[in-house]
This record gives sequence, structure tokens and C-alpha cells, in this order.
Amino acid sequence: MKLQITFIILACMVQMKCNAMETYNGLGTIFRNVLQEYVSPDCTKYANDDEVYKSFPFELDFNSTRRDFSNTYAMKNGNGDIIVLNINKQEYVPPSLFCLTDLQELHVHKTKFHTFDLGLPIALERLASTLKYLTISDTPIRYLPEQIGRLIYLKTLDLSNTGLTILPKSIGKLASLTYLNLCDNKLILLPSTIINTLSLQTLILDNNADLRSIQALNGHSSLKFLQADNCQIERIPRNLSQLINLYMSNNSLTDLSNIHTLGNKTNKKKLFFFDNNFIRYLSPHIRQVNNLNFLNLNYNKLYVLPMDIYEVSTLQTLYIQNNDFGDKDLQEMVARFDRTHPKLKFCYASKKSC
Repeated sequence: MKLQITFIILACMVQMKCNAMETYNGLGTIFRNVLQEYVSPDCTKYANDDEVYKSFPFELDFNSTRRDFSNTYAMKNGNGDIIVLNINKQEYVPPSLFCLTDLQELHVHKTKFHTFDLGLPIALERLASTLKYLTISDTPIRYLPEQIGRLIYLKTLDLSNTGLTILPKSIGKLASLTYLNLCDNKLILLPSTIINTLSLQTLILDNNADLRSIQALNGHSSLKFLQADNCQIERIPRNLSQLINLYMSNNSLTDLSNIHTLGNKTNKKKLFFFDNNFIRYLSPHIRQVNNLNFLNLNYNKLYVLPMDIYEVSTLQTLYIQNNDFGDKDLQEMVARFDRTHPKLKFCYASKKSC
């Protein structure tokens, strides 16, 4: 009797193990299929874009007359091909979208890619000949594959609040890229190859709390607008010959060495924001900044301004509130600026002084 009971128990255990293995194998098969779809979706089973979007697990609004990013919608060209696809708050991004034949804009918001390591699917390279605008926001993307560099016609790349930690070296191959938004991520540094993005004009790096250096940008020949607020950057970049607007509020700057190398090959007005840093020293080279119009130095550690600043004839607005200037020094500054810059908007002690 005991032997029979033992045999029954063993038989049950074997059956349970077999069932568990079948379940495991089944899940493994599903996982492998999903992974394979993102790596290399089988596009041969779709005759046209109509069949592609019919495979999506959600409906598309084709009747939208305006760009409402809170909606999931698509737009077609005259041939019936989808050229704009906006996905918002869906369960997942369907791998079959990479089979669309003329997709020019892809926008993904609050919708996950089912990659096992939270990377952007390498199947993205299938859109290399058509994609011009790519936006992914509020969606986990820890890294970009090297294949991103094959999107040679991409003009805008917007990856905000994705948890991105690193950029691939191939980012430098994006020859058509003019706008790059990487705000609200977890970047630590920029790859040296970013200097090769020869069409890049706007770069946004706000709210990357661990970003300490942007020296990889040194010598960038086309950058005009750089926003890098709320990071931990310790030094300003140098030799950005076309730079016009620079926003570096709330960082870890201690001085502004090489400020005269910013925008030195363009006569357009310069607007520089350096408030909420730890700047103790303003370089005499400030007088060499080409057409400096606006300078914000609020909330720093300045205790003296170089005499050279009174030679900046183009300066129209200067903020130096909440620094370490003495009352007598401030009075002397006001008197001197009244003589050299009678129309200057000079904010020095409180909001009432502006």
C-alpha cells in the first residue's frame, strides 16, 4: 500500500513537472516570437499598408484634421500609404509598423516596446529610407541600437522622459538631424561622435541630473540653440561658432572661461542664461562675445565684475541678483552702467530694481 501511494505521488510530481515545462516552453516560444518580430518582422505577409495597420491591436483614427498627440491616429498620402503615425496610451507598439512602406513621422507616447532589455527595436532600420521625424516620450527606452545611425534622413529626434542612459556612437551618422531633444533622462555623458552631426542646430538636455560634462560638443560647427538646465555640468562648452542661445541654469558651473568662443562667427544677438550656479569669476573675455544682448547671472557667487563688461556696447539686459556683491560695489556698478549703458535693463538687488 505504501509503495502504491509513493508511486502515485511520484507520478503526480512528474506530471506537474511536465505541465510546468510545457508552460515554460510555451512562454519561451511566445517570447522568442515577439523578440524575433522586433528584430526582423516578416513583412512579406503584408501586401500593402492597409494590411499592416489591420494587424495592429488598436484602432487608428484616419479622420483627424489636426495633430492631437493625445489621440492615436494616422495620416495617409495620395497613394493610401501611411506617412504619419501617432500612438498614445496603447498596450504595446506593434512590430508590424516597421513594415509600413512610406512612414515619415512616428510618434510614440506612453506605449511600451516589447523588447526584453528596454532598448529601441533594431527593426527601426527598416524605416531608414523614409523616416524624418521620430518622437518617443514617457516610454521606457534605456538605450538606442547602433542601427539608429542608418536613419540618414531623420531631421528630428525627440526622446524625452524615457530613462535613456547612453547614446550610441552611431548618433554621429545622422547627417540630416537638425533637432535633438534628450530632456528628462538619465544621461551621464555625450559620445564624442556627436560633433559629426553637421546639421544639428538645436540640442535639449534639460533635467539629466547626472550629466556632468558636455565637452563632447566642443567645436561643433552648426549648433545654434543649446538647453542644458538642471544638470550637473561643470564647464561651459567652447568653440561653438554658431551658438546664439545658451541655457545652463541650475548646474555646477564655477566660471565662464572661453565664453568668447561661443557664437564667435555669427553676428546674431546672444542670449546666455547662467543663473543658479556657483560662478565666482567672470572672464574679462566677456567683452569679446560677439553681439552679447542678454546675460543672466542671478544666484551665483560673484563678488566683482570685470571692468571689461562696461565695454560690451551691445548689452541690453544684465541680471546679477543674489550674488555676493557689497552695497558699495552695487552702487558703483549702477552709476557706471548709467554712464556707459543708459538704456540697460540692470537687475542687481531685487525685483524692484529691474
